[in-house]
Amino acid sequence: MHPTSSPVAYAIYVVFFVGMLVLFAVLIRQRLKVMLQAEPVHRYDHIGTRIWNVVKIVLGQSRILNFKFFDAGIMHAFIFWGFVILLINSSDILFGGLFHGFHFPLLGPGSALLTIYFYSRDIIEIIVLVMIFYAFIRRLVLKPKRLTINYEGYIILLFIFLIVVSDFFMNGAATVMHPNDLPNVSLMNIWVGGYFVSQQMSWQTAHLIFNIGWWTHAVTVLVFLDFLPVSKHFHVITAVFNVFFKRLDTGYLPKLDIENATHYGASKIHHFNWKAILDVYTCTECGRCQSVCPAFNTGKPLSPKRLNEDMREYINKNRHTIDANPREKLDELDYVGDPLIGNTISEDVIWACTTCGACEHVCPLTIEFIDRIVEMRRSLVLEESKFPKELVTTYKNIENNSNPWGIGASEREAWTEGLTLRRMRDVKKTDVLYWVGCAGAFDDAGKKTSHAMVKILNAAGVDFAILGTEENCTGDPARRSGNEYLFQMQTETNIETFNKYKFNRIVTQCPHCYNTLKHEYPQFGGNYEVIHHTQFIEELLEQGKIKLTKPLKGRITYHDSCYLGRHNAIYDAPRNVITAIPEVELSEMPRHKEDGFCCGAGGGRMWMEETIGTRINHDRVEEAIRINPNVVATACPFCHTMLNDGLKDKGQEDIRTLDIGQLVAGAMKEA
Repeated sequence: MHPTSSPVAYAIYVVFFVGMLVLFAVLIRQRLKVMLQAEPVHRYDHIGTRIWNVVKIVLGQSRILNFKFFDAGIMHAFIFWGFVILLINSSDILFGGLFHGFHFPLLGPGSALLTIYFYSRDIIEIIVLVMIFYAFIRRLVLKPKRLTINYEGYIILLFIFLIVVSDFFMNGAATVMHPNDLPNVSLMNIWVGGYFVSQQMSWQTAHLIFNIGWWTHAVTVLVFLDFLPVSKHFHVITAVFNVFFKRLDTGYLPKLDIENATHYGASKIHHFNWKAILDVYTCTECGRCQSVCPAFNTGKPLSPKRLNEDMREYINKNRHTIDANPREKLDELDYVGDPLIGNTISEDVIWACTTCGACEHVCPLTIEFIDRIVEMRRSLVLEESKFPKELVTTYKNIENNSNPWGIGASEREAWTEGLTLRRMRDVKKTDVLYWVGCAGAFDDAGKKTSHAMVKILNAAGVDFAILGTEENCTGDPARRSGNEYLFQMQTETNIETFNKYKFNRIVTQCPHCYNTLKHEYPQFGGNYEVIHHTQFIEELLEQGKIKLTKPLKGRITYHDSCYLGRHNAIYDAPRNVITAIPEVELSEMPRHKEDGFCCGAGGGRMWMEETIGTRINHDRVEEAIRINPNVVATACPFCHTMLNDGLKDKGQEDIRTLDIGQLVAGAMKEA
């Protein structure tokens, strides 16, 4: 006799089932409406790749099973896999309450596949139960700092516990009720049912236990379903979509249509694109992002996790306002807790970000942070003219002299004195356009790298030329600090200059220039083949055009630039070049390659004072010092400056900071 066999029980179940589904639809609609009111963004290309990402990241839990977070990853992965497998069982129970005798195809009574599924289900349920207990231990005893511990987590664990345990009792009771129809079809029938039988449990008692278990299971699943949209565990529903719509490339910021925009950047929720809202819904509050964030780890107010939490709370407060009004009127309305920037999210949070991408790299559900932060910076800079005072000088320097240092543009070629090289204005055409960059032309350390590169290029017989005084800042510091207008001015000027000449490739020693020229100039019609100088040097070595014969005895550690590494996945070329130098010992810092720690200069931070917490570059150089190297090798002029300054601050001036170009030039045989 089924728990819903009586007319009254059936009516109660139908009303409850339909009511919970209707409530779920209402809750989903409310959240979907917020996304529909947001800015559009195209994420419908490369469907095959997107489906594979879902298989790999969501079903395979590839990002969850990260070595740095392995214990928590194993726990979450097994709970997730168990949840997926138990969906079949729970769906069978729910629909069986509506349609007595319901079963999925190939899983009917007596089928071999059903027996296999029952055994697999029971094993998974046991594993899930163990993982639930471990989750309670983590929250109640271990209490990792990165984890947000609140009542929602306990409720979810309790729900899963009830779903699993109710299943155990149902299976055990079924063995007593139907001893001949269900002989040993699952472990729980054998174990729990065997125990019930050994206690000589009556049919009536077993029937009562079965009914209690069935109703507990059904009610818990349906309440759980409606709890998801109003909790942080909404990611159970949104994860698949968030991963499917993830960015398939990196390194660029969205273009702002300055001439036609109705607002500049984002100061209200509907100013963000719908994927940003989906990101906020999807955050699990696991804290992996903040555990690797250089700002958070040095005492700054920025926590990527907290950014998601604050935005989600802000959305929940203002959901009805957004839902009840057409999009074109939302700018005129006051939101609850307005303004978003300065109240819900402080300006110090927004300006603390170095755009290093570490948070996005470790996020198990591919949440994007950088675009949101830069959009808020754009709003502050372009709409309110509110930004750190140091940027006033930086913006003026770029606008007046086309470099952040503010040195006269006519001095851009001063570093070339005594060197043999050509200018594009003289040759018009070349194989390689050597993009020196502002640091390479004006910064003392950067000039040494430029000298080294000229030596390397000449020794290899490369057909190259520079733009000289025609070269301008790419605009990277302006764009990442929110001044999109200034960035676009620089971009248009540089593209106009490029179009005057013919060249095959651009080689640059600055990862920020590399990233901007390669990924962001195409937004404005500037499509060029761009290569970083470490890649180009590796190519020259492979072709035998340069030979490294002078040994460099000692230990070298290499610092990964965020914009060369995480943003562009260039990890091997710098290391291959370093290890090609005779007698070099390359010793890695604990945080390297994908897990490399930022120097603190990205996102325009190179030009801002660091007044809150400890200095990011100090954190990084302390890690380098522990290796006791002779040289800290860099492949970025910003990293070079930050690490060199950090070593001096720590009294470690005997440890040299050298660009890889300098190392190679020093190891080359003199002509």
